[in-house]
Amino acid sequence: MASKKPGKIKSGQGTLIGNAGEYYVMAELLKRGIVAGLMPRNAPSFDILATRGDRTVRIRVKTKSAQYDNWRWVAKKDKVLFRELSREGDFTVLVNLTDDTKDLEFFVIPTHEVNEWLVDDFEKWRKTPGRGGRQHDPENPMRALLYSKEAKRLEPYRNAWDSLWL
Repeated sequence: MASKKPGKIKSGQGTLIGNAGEYYVMAELLKRGIVAGLMPRNAPSFDILATRGDRTVRIRVKTKSAQYDNWRWVAKKDKVLFRELSREGDFTVLVNLTDDTKDLEFFVIPTHEVNEWLVDDFEKWRKTPGRGGRQHDPENPMRALLYSKEAKRLEPYRNAWDSLWL
């Protein structure tokens, strides 16, 4: 029996996938004439700072490769998902990284909305019995946004680059 080939994340390419997503977001911003810069690697709050006119926005990038269905986050020890969360000028761009660049997908969403989705989803999961009726672990730090489950909710945010400046 042939062994199954590990996915890109499990084969140690997770950092490369994340970096690729950040550079693709940078390219999208720059081609739109937006002054943007990557933050230092592992900056605690956001990945890109972008400016147009007198408005500056902070952008967090979360990338998944097309072979996976979910974007994943890990809650901090204090259960916070996003450091320095703000309702103003704080966005998350979800990147669906595909093998062919013409198929790349970007979803530009206010971070506070992503946070609400993840918190609500986790609460529903926590309250739903697991295997054998066991309660799910309320201390589980993993959070996920499933593309297949949320496709309809994500659609209004597809390539919504102008929302950064509204």
